[in-house]
Amino acid sequence: MPTRKQRRIAAWLTAMWLLPAAAQAADLTLEQALSAAQNYSAALSANRHQVNALNNMADSATQLPDPKLQVGIENLPLGGTNARRITRDGMTMQRIGVMQEYVSSTKRERKADTLRAQAAQTAAATETIRTQLQRDTAQAWLDLALAQRSMAQAQKLVSEGERQIGLQTAGVANGSAPSSVLDARLTLSAMRDSVSDAGRDVQVAQARLMQLTGKSDVNVAGPLPRYQRLPADIATLREAISEHPEVLQARRESDVAKARSQQSAVAALPDVGVEVYYARRGDDYDDMAGVMLTVDLPLFKSQRQDKDYAADVARSMETNDRLTLLERDHRAQLDTLVAQYQAAQSRWQRQQQEILPLLSKKNRLLESQYRAGTSSLAEVMSGRRALLENELTSLSAERDMARLWAAIRYLIPQELPQ
Repeated sequence: MPTRKQRRIAAWLTAMWLLPAAAQAADLTLEQALSAAQNYSAALSANRHQVNALNNMADSATQLPDPKLQVGIENLPLGGTNARRITRDGMTMQRIGVMQEYVSSTKRERKADTLRAQAAQTAAATETIRTQLQRDTAQAWLDLALAQRSMAQAQKLVSEGERQIGLQTAGVANGSAPSSVLDARLTLSAMRDSVSDAGRDVQVAQARLMQLTGKSDVNVAGPLPRYQRLPADIATLREAISEHPEVLQARRESDVAKARSQQSAVAALPDVGVEVYYARRGDDYDDMAGVMLTVDLPLFKSQRQDKDYAADVARSMETNDRLTLLERDHRAQLDTLVAQYQAAQSRWQRQQQEILPLLSKKNRLLESQYRAGTSSLAEVMSGRRALLENELTSLSAERDMARLWAAIRYLIPQELPQ
């Protein structure tokens, strides 16, 4: 039998094994879900590493190339009495030297500027990723909150229907037609389908939120945001288009194209190579030393460097045109989102202010008639089913409205509390 110490160790190991699973379960407010998703995102982490890599490459680009060590034997005889001997012939030299290539500081700075522009473009992509992540997380969180509300409402109406069905024996004893009881049961079965659909929506929303945050057994907590109205007036939203991350990223892309054109503009500047060497000859001959220079000769500049420069200028103009198109696309996208939001808002308000109050009044009337014996149980259940369907229709419109609100609210990434 295990000793007391062994049992304590086993209990401690079991608790440590279960702890991570328990720690992952979470009730999250919207802000907590957004922070968790941002911390969990591998795309954001990868993008930050890429920015760091480009900045390091920019720093490296300002430096001269590494010097080169050259070692060798020159003028080694292959025939005759001195064949393959390095000390007999006066032309044979054991040579060692160092070579340094001097690239123009202007060229090095232009290359570094291009890499810095690429780093800025990648950093702008980070904001694009944050925007998409915050939008998707907010939509998933709102989907879960409203799906849970839908399921609770459906379960409430089904429970009330089940209590009414429980009175069927009394209804039949009082002379009600058995067919009306069967109709009521069929209606209740259809209402239970709505509960199953609502449960499915809850599970789908939980799975999506778990995918984004890395938390298991996620549930919503805290108040819902005020998605019943736009996050700002339309004029303010349109002004914010110029700060949209994708627009900023397109501007950084234009900066990269401009930096590349400036880099190609100085590509014809010649690089200079300097070599210093020492040559050792045979014992009967004097040693030698020397200096060698190499210089690039851009003899065909109009056919090579000028063509590259013209191509980079054309690409820079192309990125400016694409930026203009992107701003127009985002204005159209915003107008579409606002129109869709207003349509969903109108549907939801109509359900809340007109249809649901009328159906509730009708159900109360049917219940009164049922108690008075002038209405059947099937009619009562049919009224409840109509109320449930419209309640779910209202919640569906509310969910659409909330998703569109999140898409508008997070067109620009929001700073989260630390």
